Amino acid sequence: MARKRRTSERPAPRAPLTRESISRAALQLIDREGLDGLSMRQLGRAMGVEGMAIYHHFRDKGELLDGVMERLFEEVEVPPRGSLPPLERLRRMFGSYRGISIRHPKAFILLVNRRFNTERLFALYEQVLEALADHGLTPELSARYFRMFGYYMNGAGMAEIASRAAQPDATPVQLETFDRREQYPRIAAVAPHLRVAKLDAIYDFGLDMIFRELQKSAKA
Repeated sequence: MARKRRTSERPAPRAPLTRESISRAALQLIDREGLDGLSMRQLGRAMGVEGMAIYHHFRDKGELLDGVMERLFEEVEVPPRGSLPPLERLRRMFGSYRGISIRHPKAFILLVNRRFNTERLFALYEQVLEALADHGLTPELSARYFRMFGYYMNGAGMAEIASRAAQPDATPVQLETFDRREQYPRIAAVAPHLRVAKLDAIYDFGLDMIFRELQKSAKA
């Protein structure tokens, strides 16, 4: 009888680790498990490597979180200079920034409570300030509006998460179906205008107010 040839199936080679692949996997893990679920060990397990292998690319967890922020900002639309008027460029950027809170509610908090510390994130800083300068603002006014936009956009993002009950351990949002008119008549009157379906209109209303003042602040 002819001897049956044995064949061995070798697993496909794993793609080499890079800072980009690790930070993307970290974002995916945060999207599933939240920030508390991210550790070097858990990330290594999710990627099929030892946790220590990640330290060859990121010195510590803080540096890894900076890398996750870079991945989040890949989703920010940045129109090229000259393609649109400065304020329209800003509005496009801010709209896509707000979208991060909807797509990545468990990771968005990183953009709220961590400062930008990498070259890629400084580049985004520069583009926002560039648009403000192109609009005619002085450096002092640019700084003030830059901070104001940060307050508004981060607040809007966190409100998106809370209104959609997308944060960890969220309880149902009662305002979506609020009907306790006798006990809380003013809340009942306002509640229909605070529901998720109205968030776009509320966001635009606030941004329009800021932009009207910004329009007045440009140098003559």
